[in-house]
Amino acid sequence: MATRIVIIGGFLGAGKTTIINRIAKALHQDGKNVALITNDQGEALVDTQYCAAQGMQVAEVQRGCFCCRFDDFMFSARSLVGRHSPDYILAEPVGSCTDLLATVVAPLKVLYPREFTVAPLIILVDAERAIGAGFDSDSIGDYLRRHQIQEGELIVLSKMDKVTGEELEQVRDIVGEINPTAEVVPHSSMTGRGLDHILRVIGSDQVSGRTPVHVDYDIYAQAEAELGWYNGTYRFHAHRADSYDLATKVLRGVAAQYQPDDIAHAKVMLTSESNAVKISAVLSSITVDSVKGSRYSEGNVTMTVNARIVSSPEVLQTVVRNSVQKTMEGSSLSLEGFEDECFSPSRPNPTHRMT
Repeated sequence: MATRIVIIGGFLGAGKTTIINRIAKALHQDGKNVALITNDQGEALVDTQYCAAQGMQVAEVQRGCFCCRFDDFMFSARSLVGRHSPDYILAEPVGSCTDLLATVVAPLKVLYPREFTVAPLIILVDAERAIGAGFDSDSIGDYLRRHQIQEGELIVLSKMDKVTGEELEQVRDIVGEINPTAEVVPHSSMTGRGLDHILRVIGSDQVSGRTPVHVDYDIYAQAEAELGWYNGTYRFHAHRADSYDLATKVLRGVAAQYQPDDIAHAKVMLTSESNAVKISAVLSSITVDSVKGSRYSEGNVTMTVNARIVSSPEVLQTVVRNSVQKTMEGSSLSLEGFEDECFSPSRPNPTHRMT
């Protein structure tokens, strides 16, 4: 029986990882076996550690988006099938990735029809960001957001609790103008509203059938190149360190050096013998995404930092390092070692593009 692949895309900070874990939990409670493929332009990905901490079977595609690493994507999918026999594979592409219908969905349907079926493409739209910034077609960054919406088959309006009912209807209207044929479902991570609808689509016999949407790869490349892409892993020992305090101070220290609109997404995760805590920043908002165990880190601690910010890589790397160092010194903690990297993504070069 073919494994069902569910691709859940959307711009950086839209809440993809949060909803994926909710979907996985619901499917698991229904007796289904679920696995996940995460994706990043670099290495040391917070989302992979977060999902693994939730008990999920996870594989990664690193050093490029699914479209540019399609062979790695297939290796991960087949490995998960061979090791865990999942009913569903939830696939979370890089937040700046688009053109998924032509470069991932179509190759899956054409090349692997007996092994996998592909659910309708799900795209998350941050309702709060949409109200605050809209989708200015003259903006390079918003070109990607618009294209993601244009190719979505099920559009999920995330963070609906952060906007009013009137504003939510405004977002519906904006999305409807961009993509009149997509299903639009508001979703609340607090109340669970909309999750049942999403699960019905995932569990149905519907398959992705939308025609790929044209994308200008020159603009696409420029939009991705606007972002500095930082991944870092820091290690230290703590008798009893407040994970909330550490992560929040690191994020605030980074955010203080940029305008809110420049912060596409920044995440900090601390894991130790006693806990796992993930905290995120989008625009000017800092939220606690997940806590497992105590709020206090004890023993050997690993702190992973991911930041996707409009910045030169050199400046962003310095900003994050300084913020981590200042936070550690302020908490009387000493680093035992770290590795990091910071870059701007290279031009997308899909393995396949089938239209």
